[in-house]
Amino acid sequence: MALITISEDGAGSTPSIAAASRKRQLKRALLRGLLLSPAVLLVFAVVLLPLALALYDSLRPGGAWSISNFQTLLTQSPYTIVLRQTFEIAFTVTAITLWLAIPASAFLARQSPRVTTIVLGFIVASLWVSVLVKIFAWQVILARLGPLNALLQGVGATERPLSLTYTRGAVVLSMVHFMIPYATILLVAAMRRIDWDLITAARTLGARNLLIFREIYWPQIRVSFVMTFLIVFVLTSAFFVAPALLGSTSEIMIAMQMKSDLSTQYSSGIPAATGVLLTICLLAIALVALVLSGGSFRKISQEMTK
Repeated sequence: MALITISEDGAGSTPSIAAASRKRQLKRALLRGLLLSPAVLLVFAVVLLPLALALYDSLRPGGAWSISNFQTLLTQSPYTIVLRQTFEIAFTVTAITLWLAIPASAFLARQSPRVTTIVLGFIVASLWVSVLVKIFAWQVILARLGPLNALLQGVGATERPLSLTYTRGAVVLSMVHFMIPYATILLVAAMRRIDWDLITAARTLGARNLLIFREIYWPQIRVSFVMTFLIVFVLTSAFFVAPALLGSTSEIMIAMQMKSDLSTQYSSGIPAATGVLLTICLLAIALVALVLSGGSFRKISQEMTK
């Protein structure tokens, strides 16, 4: 009878089980908080706090609240041109990088694990070379007396050396060379998860390549493509070394303009406003890209953790 009474009342075991469950949940929550705290502190110290200070500095020219710095950036000639050139170069580099990285990563994804590992090892090894060394190498290759001009003259393609350095083409070429390894590494993981049997079945049934890409291929790589696009675009939009060493004085990007303003002005208001404006523009582009692709930050985070 005692056992039946305890079972009917639920007064003996249920509270203790519930308390133990709550205790386990609390411990798990505390553990997650402890594990996440270094990352949260790092993001706060490196991203959020500097951005907040920059926003404050940009809105306090001369010690009074004002949006004059942002009005200067959006209306006056050097800054509007620099912003336009920055996004033009960033979009160009991102488009070329993805155009080259997608077929390369698709090819690697269909190779044996041994071949893929070896090739990815070489790609990762290329990242050990400093960006400054790569830029200087392109300066030598593209110089008037460099190997590329010598080759073009040797085969009769040109009669005299071409001016290849200090041009937008040289800047784009060097930045694409720097970004391709990152894009390839990011896309290979996505390509390896593609169900190639579906593509083979669609081709067997007579589906055209455009239909296969739109209905089968694109949905499987969409999130990774958007993630790669955003990473490449964000990195290239803030590039400094390549345009500074390979670009002309008329091909100034936003990082170079910020450095120039900091060294010539007695106030950091305009550079701070430039950084805030660039951050806002990049966030807007990221949101538009996610909306157009049908993705979300949650999908991207899930894709990165697979």
